[in-house]
Amino acid sequence: MVAVLSGCTPEPEPTPTPTAAFASEEEAFAAAEEVYREYNDAGNARLRGEQTPNPQDYLVGTALEGDIDAANLLSEQGLHAEGIVELSSFSGTAFEAAGADAMITATVCLDVSDTRVVDSAGQDVTPSTRPGVVAQSVTFVGNAKALRISQEDSADGTQC
Repeated sequence: MVAVLSGCTPEPEPTPTPTAAFASEEEAFAAAEEVYREYNDAGNARLRGEQTPNPQDYLVGTALEGDIDAANLLSEQGLHAEGIVELSSFSGTAFEAAGADAMITATVCLDVSDTRVVDSAGQDVTPSTRPGVVAQSVTFVGNAKALRISQEDSADGTQC
């Protein structure tokens, strides 16, 4: 009663807030693989001419810039890609955590044998020297609640 009359009320117990940090390297690699699979599915949807989901929603930084540049270059040259890209394998290679944020690196092998580059006349102009499976080095940034691809480069010399 005294507390009510004096305007003092007990402090409520703090509610724990969920952490955005990864609990382990394995959890981080699993989350990165899930993001990459969703990104690849969105990319395949784009190859089919679908507007959603947008693969750019999974990208930030140089990966986003590279995707925009590649789309612009294809458009300027009257080219487009067709087919489907299959994720052959995903292998986490590095995990660095700084508080709730993380940087994850992985090697991704993509089967591109069912894709082709087509010109405005409908002619297949896919380079004959392009391998059927390509290795990519992919960097992810973020946390368990918001992980995005920040960089994707050819992993020359990596066997898939």
